[in-house]
Amino acid sequence: MNKCAEKEVAFFGKITAGITHELKNVLAIIRESSGLMGDIMSISPEAIIKYQEKIQNSMVRIKDQIERGVGLTDRLNKFAHSTDETIAKIDLQETIEQLITLAQRFARLKHVVLKTVPLNQKGPPVTLVTRHIQLQMALFASLECCLNVMSAGGEINIGIRKTKEKNAVHVVCKGDLPVQSEFARNISESEKWPVLQEIAACLEGSANLDETEHGIVLCFPEEIGR
Repeated sequence: MNKCAEKEVAFFGKITAGITHELKNVLAIIRESSGLMGDIMSISPEAIIKYQEKIQNSMVRIKDQIERGVGLTDRLNKFAHSTDETIAKIDLQETIEQLITLAQRFARLKHVVLKTVPLNQKGPPVTLVTRHIQLQMALFASLECCLNVMSAGGEINIGIRKTKEKNAVHVVCKGDLPVQSEFARNISESEKWPVLQEIAACLEGSANLDETEHGIVLCFPEEIGR
């Protein structure tokens, strides 16, 4: 068995718990908004006209939360299918966007904003033949490394930087940060750093501290050994 496989269950549990918390928040807002509408309608027919603006605002909130809930459910469903094949061909940009959505709650608890950087290139998408679930584990571990050392109000940008030699994923931190040498030391001394190193090795790739920016550079082969 791959030495990273035993961590997959814990990763699945953590991500699933995060999304179910988000879905609970969606349902709570819908319940609150629909309850307000019900209270207004129970007063009298005239109250519906008097409080029309509040009713309309509640309807908008309900519509927005339904769309958010559908989006979260779709992402969770795709995440659940990550284990359909041990090794599969995946779209790297799509995987990054998927993981960012799944990790939003963890960043929000730290008061940090997560953003994806669009792939600035023409042509076919960047694809890898790899272990999809473990690739997402590596991306998430890199986020955890950064979140553990960042202050509230910061931002993490994740994107692919394509060169002739390789496709690298850059995880760049912005905000109230210490000098780069201190930031790099904080990352390397965090408990999540060796976890990230181990997962990257399982994917026949690497995770290194960025020498030019506050962040981490992840590199993976276009196809791992079978």
